[in-house]
Amino acid sequence: MDVEPPVGDDLNRMLVSMKQQVLQRAAAEPPAKPRPWARRHLGLTLGLVALLGIGGASGALALVLPSPFEAAAPASPTSTPEPSATPRATATPTFTPAAPEQDPVPRPAYDVDCATLGDQIGVTGVIATATPIDLGPGQFRPATAAYRQAGALACTWTPTGDPYEQSRVSVTVVPAGDRGLEWISGLRQSGLPSLGLGDASAAACDPGASSCNTSVVVGPWWFQTSSNVVDPVTYASTASVDAVRPVVAALVEQLAAATPPPAWEVPAGAWQLAGCEAAPSSEELSRAVGEVDYEPVVDHASLTTETGIETTLLTDGHCSWSVLPDASVSYSFSSLDVRWVTGGGWAPGTATLPGRPVEVAGADRATAGCISDEGTGCWIDVVVADSWVHVSTGVTEFTDDTPLRLIPAVEAIIAAGTRG
Repeated sequence: MDVEPPVGDDLNRMLVSMKQQVLQRAAAEPPAKPRPWARRHLGLTLGLVALLGIGGASGALALVLPSPFEAAAPASPTSTPEPSATPRATATPTFTPAAPEQDPVPRPAYDVDCATLGDQIGVTGVIATATPIDLGPGQFRPATAAYRQAGALACTWTPTGDPYEQSRVSVTVVPAGDRGLEWISGLRQSGLPSLGLGDASAAACDPGASSCNTSVVVGPWWFQTSSNVVDPVTYASTASVDAVRPVVAALVEQLAAATPPPAWEVPAGAWQLAGCEAAPSSEELSRAVGEVDYEPVVDHASLTTETGIETTLLTDGHCSWSVLPDASVSYSFSSLDVRWVTGGGWAPGTATLPGRPVEVAGADRATAGCISDEGTGCWIDVVVADSWVHVSTGVTEFTDDTPLRLIPAVEAIIAAGTRG
């Protein structure tokens, strides 16, 4: 049936009743946890209550109210647009590449073979049939390793490649121009003349001298040459600065176009011996070897004329002990030779004769062997804290056990050194 909507006083009473019901429910219900959408709904409700509180039909009629008997259309929620996120710049990670580890086996800084170098600099202009000497692993010594660790290219040529021939040309190249300048400055102050080649040079080629020696710097490079040409009939030396000058000039030109690589570094903490004075005493080594009575140590650095490169760059040592010449002992073990190079632990087994493994206290590894080559001798190679110690002696004959007699002497030498 039809029902007329309330008007007049009936409408006012209905509105007052609605207001009371809304307020009663608001007071009776506990507040819910506010949510964004609930806050919007509560705002609408309070707005309606406030308008109803104005009073009178005029206040109510000011609203466009739907009929209480018609379903009110759901209000379309007013969506508040979310603020757009401001894009943040993403930091691009930067990586610093680790420095490449050096090659465990050092190479010459000017890395060519001696045959190639001979062709580059015209060694045949000094010796017509110049052939590079190849000593092989049997003659690879700590001094050879020290040259390699300094980045040195060291070559020697003789007429047939025989290392015992008198006529020879030798060249050593290192990446050490600064030290070369200092050395050559001293040579010049001592009165040696300049060759007029490279950045600095000095020559010792006196007429009648057994050899002609030069020292030259070009940029980051320092090289030395030594030539000795002997007349096959008179055996007189024909070494001269005029003969070697073209070789020096050609090498200057080659090196001026070359850049040396980073220097090879001796590993930190490598074993070292502070010279022959720090080595075991002759009495201690005599007891270690047994049946010999060694004289005081001889430091071989004092017996040889060292070049500038040897003096300033090499890290090897060479000591020896010998019995008196008239001592009534056999040739075997009548001398003891000790050579070492700090940081040269890469060489044994890589560049040397292999030998057979033996146990030596204090060594990381050790090998022993004997050889008959221009004399008979036995040796022990030890690697201790990245360094190489080579101990050898001459013998008349040997068995597999002969080199084992050197082990106590080697152990005493290791103990005399320090790690780092």
